[in-house]
Amino acid sequence: MQAEPLTECHPIPLVPAVEVEDRSAEAAAAWAADHAAELEALADRAGVLLIRGFRIDGPAAFRAVCAAIRPDLRTYAGGDSPRSGVADRVYTSTEYPQELEVLLHNELSYAGWSPDRLFFGCLLPAATGGETQIADGRAVYRALPAGLRERFETRGIAYLQHLWDAEGPPGIGKSWQETFETGERAEAERYLAGAGMDWDWTDFGLRTRARRPAVRRHAVAGESCWHNQADQWHRALASVKVSIGAREDPRFDPATAGEASLGNHVTYGDGGEIDPADLETVRAVSRACEVTFPWQAGDVMLLDNVLAMHGRKPFTGPRRVLVAMA
Repeated sequence: MQAEPLTECHPIPLVPAVEVEDRSAEAAAAWAADHAAELEALADRAGVLLIRGFRIDGPAAFRAVCAAIRPDLRTYAGGDSPRSGVADRVYTSTEYPQELEVLLHNELSYAGWSPDRLFFGCLLPAATGGETQIADGRAVYRALPAGLRERFETRGIAYLQHLWDAEGPPGIGKSWQETFETGERAEAERYLAGAGMDWDWTDFGLRTRARRPAVRRHAVAGESCWHNQADQWHRALASVKVSIGAREDPRFDPATAGEASLGNHVTYGDGGEIDPADLETVRAVSRACEVTFPWQAGDVMLLDNVLAMHGRKPFTGPRRVLVAMA
């Protein structure tokens, strides 16, 4: 399969050649099924593919393309981003306020499982902005100072999260019932136990701790990739989580988030505090590696969730971008 970078300036996203005349949604699913193995191989090498030129006009059409490549689509159980289901295992990409930027990250790197593949589908581009920025996690890893990399690789990281109870006073972000897609405590505990996470029930809801690697080695490429969301979970750094916390709940105190207060925080895996200056360095390096391009209606972007990071730029006007994962 022939594939070329979208622009001469960056190696990603890679755009596979679509050599069929029929560009309907049905043809898109058939084309994806016929070329699934080739697309997977390209994703394992490049990290990000942009399938462009088909008329993907709704959730069902988007899902058909995703399932043609990866039939094993998964639910978003365990995820903290506000999303709405629009088809079986297809969601809105994120419902964080449009004026906020979602910084580069790897999907569900904090959760009980992290997908191999992400699919984004653009049904309606924003009037301005709204790009799904991307970056190569290998490039981010290589560009970080060696000492910083060593600290994170050696110690790992721990994500601390408070999830409010939907049957009590409302809190920040999603309730534990929304997060785990269940109203049963036992089912939530099964997820947590299976994911190797620690938890305790509080008067407010559920508090969890998940120890995770900060760097992952890609199974096919064999290269080390920056793979975490530490800079977006740390209470000392501005992020959509801190912004939403301050906006939604007057009890939220960033100074103690993730501990005695509400909200999230991140530490090293051994419990030691992470220097916020290191995370500012991570942000600066990630932004230097960032690639943006405008969405077109009908686009489908396939990401390897280890090799590639993604985010969302602020935007104006209506925007409809969907996500599926496997």
